[in-house]
Amino acid sequence: MLVKTAWTPRGRKQQLLQFIQARPQQAGLVYVRTRRDSESLVTWLQQEGYATAAYHAGLSPEERRAIEQAWLHGHTQFVICTSAFGLGINKPDCRWVIHFHVPFLLSEYVQEIGRAGRDGEPAIALTLVSEPTGWLDSGDKQQRQFFVDKLRSQQQIASQLIHKLPRQGTVEAVSRQFPDGAIALSLLQAAGQLRWQDPFHYAIASTNQSSITLNQLQTQAIAQMTDFLGTRQCRWQFLLSAFGFAAEATNFRCGHCDRCQG
Repeated sequence: MLVKTAWTPRGRKQQLLQFIQARPQQAGLVYVRTRRDSESLVTWLQQEGYATAAYHAGLSPEERRAIEQAWLHGHTQFVICTSAFGLGINKPDCRWVIHFHVPFLLSEYVQEIGRAGRDGEPAIALTLVSEPTGWLDSGDKQQRQFFVDKLRSQQQIASQLIHKLPRQGTVEAVSRQFPDGAIALSLLQAAGQLRWQDPFHYAIASTNQSSITLNQLQTQAIAQMTDFLGTRQCRWQFLLSAFGFAAEATNFRCGHCDRCQG
């Protein structure tokens, strides 16, 4: 796992291009936040000579299947996608995942980087973040506020789903059954009411939210992702602790993330 600062919009694109150029034969995924971002990046990368496609919720089922099949069968090296890409799609030899924009929820991040390295071979997850002030990339800061507002709306819907969720299961199954199911699980996680058997399988411990407000849950969920990006400890150690494996995380070092490698 790597986290790198993109100081300007142009610098962000250049880091993406350099990463892809260094891995000409490796399949991967580039996650962005919006349909517009996916289409804009595809246009630019096609001008750079890459055959790729934009995948988002605005496509027809037929268009989505065509892009999925092209990637699964190696006809397309990588896809520029929103969070709409992922459920039920398994390419064992996917070697890398780039978050061109930072996810807002840690559970979302874990699900998306989990698309890489499913064959047990080494894989890389790179996340590009803006410099702290946002002064050099104001558009990224504005986009973040837009999604914070959107997340608040999603969480209001998701909070009503909490009592309908299976007491245990997988994030993928819940997301398939409920459009806002993953957000609902993130709310429970932020409230300390979710136990994780691993990053994909959960068990609900309690659904008593009487002492926790929606705004508190939202703040906690977003803060968790911010803490992960800024942590100085091993990133896998942070994830283990965040998902309820504090004992296993004690003195753990993966030896591969940017923090372990200095």
